[in-house]
Amino acid sequence: MREMAPICFKVPRLIEETVRVEYWDLPFFYNSVHYHEECQLTYILEGRGMILVGDHLEDFQEGDLLLIGKNTPHALVHSKEYYEGNSSLHARAISVFFSRDTFHQVFNQIPETSKIEEFLDQTQFGIHLKQNESKRIGDDIKQMVKLRQVPRIILFMQVLDRISRNSNYHYISSSLPQMIGKEDSLKLQKVFNFITRNFDKRITLEEVAGLINLTPTAFCRFFKLRTNKTFSQFLIEVRISQACKMLSNGNFNVTETFFSCGYNNSSNFHRHFRQHTGLTPSEYKDRAMVPLRV
Repeated sequence: MREMAPICFKVPRLIEETVRVEYWDLPFFYNSVHYHEECQLTYILEGRGMILVGDHLEDFQEGDLLLIGKNTPHALVHSKEYYEGNSSLHARAISVFFSRDTFHQVFNQIPETSKIEEFLDQTQFGIHLKQNESKRIGDDIKQMVKLRQVPRIILFMQVLDRISRNSNYHYISSSLPQMIGKEDSLKLQKVFNFITRNFDKRITLEEVAGLINLTPTAFCRFFKLRTNKTFSQFLIEVRISQACKMLSNGNFNVTETFFSCGYNNSSNFHRHFRQHTGLTPSEYKDRAMVPLRV
């Protein structure tokens, strides 16, 4: 295999997201060799291929669980049939992204989590748990998609605990990855900071591209390659995340919320909200107001 320079990838994890959960339903997984600051836990729902971690390739298939460490170069590569335009093959997965540094601070204060802390230190080699061992953990990861805030974090810590206590996982790579610079990451961080401060205003592509001295066309290619999202998708995610926060607070009605999140069109707001949450804004607000049972 020819040597490839890993791409510095930026996971669009929002400020208020300690744990980011993404459901992927794609023709094929992102197959460029890349790395990011977050650890990545991926449960394969559909699809097969090979995973590259560091210097090693091995097969993955439906039901497998993959855990990739912070700044570890990796890629999920399919056979050529997946990349044909008329292919009926599909790739689905749930991926969980989390900051190793954040959980290191938490686990260092809790003696009972010392085994998880030691386990996470080994994720830079890539960890693979085969389908016959991952079913229960996979069910918990599916449940995480439906949860938000503290319940999601609690379940995630239970997932990490179960994986760390499973004796049947194995390491994908035998050597530590070689680190490279973070210039692209700094550029993306500048864009992310701008969006999180200005999502309530009208934002143009030209304005954002100018932040890092690119043309709009070049910026779109740059952003898509390093986040696997279009810029408009990311902006929508930020706005809908803020809308969820405002509706959960209880002090804002739906109209106040969509104006405060940068929307001037009610139909677009409702459509984007349902796409990202599966609920209408009113349904989301009603559910958020129901007290948790203990």
